[in-house]
Amino acid sequence: MWISRFRTSKPAVAALLLFAFSFGSLLSGKEKKLPSGEAGNDVVQILATALDSEQLKQTFGSDFNNGYAVIEVTLTPKGGKPLDVRLDDFLLRSDMSGEHTGPLAAAQIAGQGALVVKRGDPPRSKGGFSGGFGGIMMGGGAMGAPDTSDRSKVEMKESTEKDPMLSALKRKILAERTVTETVTGLLFFPLDKEKPKHLALIYTTTSGKLRMQFR
Repeated sequence: MWISRFRTSKPAVAALLLFAFSFGSLLSGKEKKLPSGEAGNDVVQILATALDSEQLKQTFGSDFNNGYAVIEVTLTPKGGKPLDVRLDDFLLRSDMSGEHTGPLAAAQIAGQGALVVKRGDPPRSKGGFSGGFGGIMMGGGAMGAPDTSDRSKVEMKESTEKDPMLSALKRKILAERTVTETVTGLLFFPLDKEKPKHLALIYTTTSGKLRMQFR
């Protein structure tokens, strides 16, 4: 009798297992929530999302050796006025190290004019230092000279070969132009090994600065 009941319950067990597998597949296929931040004023509303290595590989087929902090920004002009989009208006700061940098143009990431950043030990300041190269700046005081030993080195990539990644970057990076409608693009910052929760994006507008933390 017990064997008979067990056999008749097999279809129910199979259905239950199928449901559990399907439900698990739905959960695993659910889009992952990426760290993001949002801010706005009377000029613009901005949504910023920190992309991870997986997202970069899906978009470009490469994660660029995890050498950049890549932020996707969506800008929505307000008040019916045009918005001038300029890369120089963006700044990414590390709350951990104090290092901050502006975004790079596509030609600085790929192609003949690309910048290659070789990381060394962080610079040691004598009384404070503020300066930078290739968009990379270190925070500090206003006086004193830096100890340049063991600093990160920035070199120009020399190549006569056409880099196929350059055209893809030009399509995806936030374009500098005047817009009247919502626009979305990527910003590449030369900050590696930084967790999004330690980063802050600062956007300078005609009505003041907007600061976003990634949560």
